[in-house]
Amino acid sequence: MSISLHDEALTIISHLAEIGSRRASSPQEATAAAFINGRLRRAGMGVTTHALAVSPRRRRLYAAVAAAGIIAALTAIFLPLPALTLALAATIILSLDAARGPLAQIGPRHASQSIVGTQAITGGAGLAPRSPRWRVVILAPLDSPTVATGLSILAGPARPAALARSFSLALVVLVALAELLSPHRGWVLFVVPAAILLTLQLAAALRGPQPAACDGNLGALATLVLAAQRLRTLDHVEIWAAAVGAISLDPGGIDELLRIYPFEPARTLIITLEQFNGEHLYYRINRRRGHQEIINLTNPTLAISADGRSRTEGVALIEPLRRSGMQTISVYGRSDFSTHKDIALRSEQAALLITAIVEQLEDGE
Repeated sequence: MSISLHDEALTIISHLAEIGSRRASSPQEATAAAFINGRLRRAGMGVTTHALAVSPRRRRLYAAVAAAGIIAALTAIFLPLPALTLALAATIILSLDAARGPLAQIGPRHASQSIVGTQAITGGAGLAPRSPRWRVVILAPLDSPTVATGLSILAGPARPAALARSFSLALVVLVALAELLSPHRGWVLFVVPAAILLTLQLAAALRGPQPAACDGNLGALATLVLAAQRLRTLDHVEIWAAAVGAISLDPGGIDELLRIYPFEPARTLIITLEQFNGEHLYYRINRRRGHQEIINLTNPTLAISADGRSRTEGVALIEPLRRSGMQTISVYGRSDFSTHKDIALRSEQAALLITAIVEQLEDGE
């Protein structure tokens, strides 16, 4: 007797849960990678493992910027010109980070990996291979999620933390400039709150995020495997399934994936999966036209709601893909806690959603 989609999802989730918390670059993450590798091969995919060397670029960058801001704040009264230069340099670095994403690697790197499976279209191999009409790339984080709580919120890329960093450095710049143009007027009083806020930011960056209360990425990985099992012998749509390592540490695995496989944006749809928590799943589509209709056709029967918010906090895969210009559909939950049965149900829904989307692309012109 064939196993149901829900039971298969629960089996995968239970096995991954037995591995334990998959911290980025940990042995547990490597064990999960081997498991996903085997399940994708069992689904008939060709599988490749790509080594990753990653580091918490953003956290280290924010720590360095906060330290520079503290030095500038403490010296603004005595050495206003060097303090002004240092604070302006830190501000420029933050601006580049916001515009272009995480900057160069800072400090030692950690070893991780990504597992990439491919399912070619019928007739896609041989002496005269056919080209696919579409490529659907399904992405899920290999590691367990983390969450910024309490003081650690100040060390993340979220808007409140970004405003706090910008405000602190801007205040230091103004104080240094005022002291340079009109010294000994008591400008030091204005630098005190900036120094306190920068110190809190430095402490938050050094502490780092903590593991999330519920590992919703178990459902994302289960959906990745379920979709690979269901999407076979397609004539026009090529399927890619990738479990990307160390996402909670550094989104560089996505950039590396896009570098190795330069997908054509016009004919590639990327579906990201993460944090399948809560009673409902939500989807978000990028601003490109052409896929809203597909979601609307499948949404009423699958009870997956559109997320009209423009924020991307907590959805780690979105930012690097948005910068790449790829057509992207993100599927995720929002709650802080779910049981394995709840996550399995969400995985079943997401797998059916992906199947419906691929069927639309397979049948379309």
